[in-house]
Amino acid sequence: MKKIYAIVGGVAGGATAAARVRRLDESSEIIVFERGDYISYANCGLPYYIGETIKDWDNLFVQTEESFEARFNVDVRLRNEVLSIDREKKEIQVKDLLKNEVYTIKNDKLLLSPGAEPFKPNIPSIDDSRIFTLRNPEDTKKNKRLYNIKKC
Repeated sequence: MKKIYAIVGGVAGGATAAARVRRLDESSEIIVFERGDYISYANCGLPYYIGETIKDWDNLFVQTEESFEARFNVDVRLRNEVLSIDREKKEIQVKDLLKNEVYTIKNDKLLLSPGAEPFKPNIPSIDDSRIFTLRNPEDTKKNKRLYNIKKC
């Protein structure tokens, strides 16, 4: 019987795990749930785009949803947020953020790779408008636009 792997989160952790699972188990069903817009991007390239060393936005993206699905035979569900996990029933509840619909998926194996939030230490002036965080492509676009950052 074919196993169903549910992977919560894409990008570095989730996408890498999905590719590895596929190599180890060619017959399984693998579903990656990513609440953001991208399955994979070059995290380390984000500041280089802001600084204009990397000029083409598309060069930040290693895999698209379509290329990842085709290469690894993985069901990629972007803009789908996992709301809850029922370990006893081996089910997850997911919200399709575009359709605003909630659905349930059964799974045999569950891997959590939800990412992180930037840590801002509790120091004076940490909320100053000149201090910003950079974690994902959305931050990159916002920071480049807001701060009109140019090469140093």
